[in-house]
Amino acid sequence: MLTVCQSDLGNAVGLSRNTVSVRTRGLDFTHRGQGARRYRLADVLPTIKDRERDSVPALFGLAQDDGEELFVGDSAVRRARRLEGWMRGEQIERLFGARVMFTNALAASVQSSVLFEHLEALRLKLVLTDPVLRWAVLGDVDALPPFESWAVPFAITNARYEPLYKKEAA
Repeated sequence: MLTVCQSDLGNAVGLSRNTVSVRTRGLDFTHRGQGARRYRLADVLPTIKDRERDSVPALFGLAQDDGEELFVGDSAVRRARRLEGWMRGEQIERLFGARVMFTNALAASVQSSVLFEHLEALRLKLVLTDPVLRWAVLGDVDALPPFESWAVPFAITNARYEPLYKKEAA
């Protein structure tokens, strides 16, 4: 998973330390090296205002890969909806295309029947993965995974019950 620290966000977007603290308040983080808080880039992007969108490629450039390729983490449905709500125009169209490719690859798999009960949640969570995030946000076509071999491992790793709607009880 791509992660950034508070100083990355401040440097890329040109924000003060206090503004960065306010924007990252409440986001999940991990501690990596020298006690710095590392936030998932997918969780930080929705904190960027429309007028600051030009700084997004710089933020991707500062992001570090934590080595986690498939697992998107806890509260993924809620986080994915928040990120998707931040996306605009072509980003949403690219995400839709990635979801179609994922669904087609999963449908072509022998193992897919068991996983299809989680399909709606998996399609939402897809945007939280690094390759789909790079494609959807930046348009980096080289980032897309080979869905034919990637869809099933992603689905198995992330297929678990999460309420899709606020009214559902876990």
